[in-house]
Amino acid sequence: MNALVSLGIILFFALLAGHLVKYARIPEVTGYILAGVIVGPSVLGWLTHEKLSALAVFSEVALGLILFSLGSVFEASKLRLTGMRVVLITASESALAAVLVGAGMFLAGQPWQVSLLLAAISMETAAASTLMVMRECNSQGELTETLTGVIAINNLFCLLAFSVVAASIELGGRSTPLADGLYQAVFPLVWQMTGAVALGYLLGLLLSYWSDHVTEHGETLILMVGAVLLCVGAAQWLEVSPLVASLAVGATMVNLSPRSRRLFSALSRTDPPLYAIFFVIAGADLNLSLLATLGPMGLIYVVGRMAGKFVGSRFGAARSGMRTDLRQLLGISMFSQAGLAIGLVLVINDRFPNLAPTVTTIVLASVAVFELLGPVLARAALVRSGEARPQQPEPAVLLD
Repeated sequence: MNALVSLGIILFFALLAGHLVKYARIPEVTGYILAGVIVGPSVLGWLTHEKLSALAVFSEVALGLILFSLGSVFEASKLRLTGMRVVLITASESALAAVLVGAGMFLAGQPWQVSLLLAAISMETAAASTLMVMRECNSQGELTETLTGVIAINNLFCLLAFSVVAASIELGGRSTPLADGLYQAVFPLVWQMTGAVALGYLLGLLLSYWSDHVTEHGETLILMVGAVLLCVGAAQWLEVSPLVASLAVGATMVNLSPRSRRLFSALSRTDPPLYAIFFVIAGADLNLSLLATLGPMGLIYVVGRMAGKFVGSRFGAARSGMRTDLRQLLGISMFSQAGLAIGLVLVINDRFPNLAPTVTTIVLASVAVFELLGPVLARAALVRSGEARPQQPEPAVLLD
């Protein structure tokens, strides 16, 4: 089975699953993930690990598009209205999730290095699946705007926390002079963040300039997709974060280009196939056999993270003056976990191979739980808040 056949299978199964889950009132993204589980190595095995590796580029491009779209929440006019609320909520839910997971792991006998790594990873909320649910529901309102801002900043907090923890672990294990060890541990953190922001800003400037010279829908898509491809590829080449760089491109464009809304709208009408491919591949990557190994450590991670997200977001929402009826709904909207968490696991496998087995087993098993449960709860919260407004089918065009 070649790559083209694999892509065809992915898209057809995504379409079938998306239709079937509607009868159970389950988000389409959960259907895509379940379709991936079925055709992946865990069940039918039609998509092998080798095929998934060959198709990884599609996931990277789709994730870049998702983060690029998410960058629009950093529009200056919006930040002036909700910026402090979003930052406070994100800091509260991220910090409490990290504290509960880290403390629980340490008290259960895990080394401090493993406890801190798991604490940092637990902060992440999956931007992709959460944003997909909001798009499917066509939701608009206070909860939607707050949730969008939180998941955007949350990924930055998680990446920053992980970089600090990784630098601390490396610094603690070095026998080199303190100054050299500090430089070698901290420089990757600074470069990851500042380099990614600088790259995103430069590409955003280029995109903003060219956006004033394109008018046709096709040209617009070429411009947008080309910018995201260039961003993701350049970020990998420069060894900076593609997630942060993609966010920075979207944030730069939405603040500099008066036509940014038209460009984002054009992209949202064309990217569903890439989104479907992304989530089916994500489902195929889930190893359900790990659920049997979840055990007490996995339970501490799952419960600690959920409690931290729920209680922390309610505390931050209350302090920021968010409506009372939306505080609880915000907490259950942020349980999804996938993209960045899996990426950080891969980093741990490379940088800390002695710590990787424990961290990998706990995180990947928990991701299987959160990716199946999280989108369902996020959709339920949006529907209950009254902000979900499913799009009506377009009227048929009758030919003379």
